[in-house]
Amino acid sequence: MEFVPIEISSDAPIFIVGCARSGTTLLRDLLRSHPRLTFPEESHFIPLFYRAYGDPQNAAEACELAKQILRLRWVRLWQLGLEPASFCDCRSFREVLCRLYETYARHENKPRWGDKTPLYVKEIPLLMKLFPGARIIHIYRDGRDVALSFSHVWFGPSNTYIAAGHWKRCVNAGRRAAATLPRGTYMEVRYETLLERPRETMQQVCEFIGEAFDEAVLRPSKLEADPRLSPFPAQSSRGALIPTNSGKWKRRMPVKDRVLFESVAGDLLEALGYETEGRTRRIPFAERAAWHLRDQFWRRVRKLQALSNAAFFSTYLQVRRARARAKSREATP
Repeated sequence: MEFVPIEISSDAPIFIVGCARSGTTLLRDLLRSHPRLTFPEESHFIPLFYRAYGDPQNAAEACELAKQILRLRWVRLWQLGLEPASFCDCRSFREVLCRLYETYARHENKPRWGDKTPLYVKEIPLLMKLFPGARIIHIYRDGRDVALSFSHVWFGPSNTYIAAGHWKRCVNAGRRAAATLPRGTYMEVRYETLLERPRETMQQVCEFIGEAFDEAVLRPSKLEADPRLSPFPAQSSRGALIPTNSGKWKRRMPVKDRVLFESVAGDLLEALGYETEGRTRRIPFAERAAWHLRDQFWRRVRKLQALSNAAFFSTYLQVRRARARAKSREATP
């Protein structure tokens, strides 16, 4: 197929956010199938690096910021072929971001780009500050299914108590931010509804982002990550549209975990219209502390495993330095 140069728009990027394991990958892969839309792998760096570096004031700062971003293992997955010098004329963090994403979009010959990084659900105000015309799509899922899904991956909460609190904080963060956003910039998608009525849901999503509905968005276009840049093997089912992939908690979650989850986040389950069983209990301080200690232990074990991967270790050090730099900038009057 002949390559035709296209005009890339960065005025209204699309950010897909939500608690991890809630269908963010599925929604991204469906939208990636649209002839006008593309999404790279998760970025992870935008809020942290903005706070750490801010807007570059000169060519040297722009090149250094670009250098740090391009070295991240997440961004290397994008295979952009850019050099830090390609950013020497950028004088804002937004410009740097646009050049990254626009380059990716041109590689895929698509005129509009987006980003899917679940935890940006806690950073919606910052995203809107950088891109006032952005469209935010917050996808949420029954938290008990989210907790079950976390038990099958190497990242995230390692027990039901921690998963319940994490899910509740993520969903509430998105909904709180929504109350402050201009009308027409935020949309919520219920994961279960997407599975039950994909056509209707994707028609609504396309209308929200201002794109014509295309039948292609009913078939996910998966991203195949380079295994050399990932600390753990990719999951074979990621991004698949599986109609029966809901309500698993009823069949697979032990009663004690269902009670525990509802004791932490039952109020939000009810607010979102999910079925609850009405069985809760008081969770003593000692038990809460024990759940936190267990989670910290397993997170450290997973981190040590991941750090054996050279690409992950390099990025880990970069993130540590960026956090220190951000903290220093915040402390500077």
